Amino acid sequence: MRFPVYIERVMNLSSISTPCPDAGLILACGGSGTRFGADQNKLLMEWRGLAQFCHPLRTFLPLLRPEQIVVAAPAELLPAFRAAMIAAGLPAGIQLIAGGGERRDSVALALAALPETVRFVAVQDGARPRTSAELLRECLESARSRGSGVAAHPVTDTIKVVDAAGRVLETPDRATLWAAETPQAFRRDWLEAGLTLAREQNRAVTDDAQAVELAGNPVWLVHSREPNPKITHPHDLALLETPG
Repeated sequence: MRFPVYIERVMNLSSISTPCPDAGLILACGGSGTRFGADQNKLLMEWRGLAQFCHPLRTFLPLLRPEQIVVAAPAELLPAFRAAMIAAGLPAGIQLIAGGGERRDSVALALAALPETVRFVAVQDGARPRTSAELLRECLESARSRGSGVAAHPVTDTIKVVDAAGRVLETPDRATLWAAETPQAFRRDWLEAGLTLAREQNRAVTDDAQAVELAGNPVWLVHSREPNPKITHPHDLALLETPG
């Protein structure tokens, strides 16, 4: 059974205190970065004086206690990630763990490391250094009231569905298409159930909302209106300086 994806901008944010006592954050930093092509892990590359992955941590700290945050990074790079966190002045209470072979595995390991008091979990890409605290707050509020809150923006390009040879099979209605971003916030039990199913079915999920959908729970989108680029290729670095 396929559940619909709902789109709504959350306006009432007053029910979330600062910091959020029952919310946690997983910073996903476990990707190989092969598409970026640099010798150094892209998340360790500096932007405005800090390693890229440190920016969302510093931005989100006013909303979350350090012990409510888990960073999942490649096992062989844990010392480098810890050194970058120290250099950024981040609190020692932020947990740093080794991620798994797939995104679903890294998020599941980080989820298990969060305190039991955490009932709502936001997952953030380490490669999105410009994400605002307000967007995280809105996603958490949506998760608190409706079970999920996924940052997304409307697609402006015309999208083509193609076969393996590159022949166009379909042109979906652009008005129905949204591009998912992070943060993505969920009830903890919904995320746990989705990740368990993805692992049992050996399903590779490209975002955490896909796992939640797999478990039959509805996903609500939160309109991301400000630049929130993900750094995937070297030319994406220029997007970090886009006004907004």
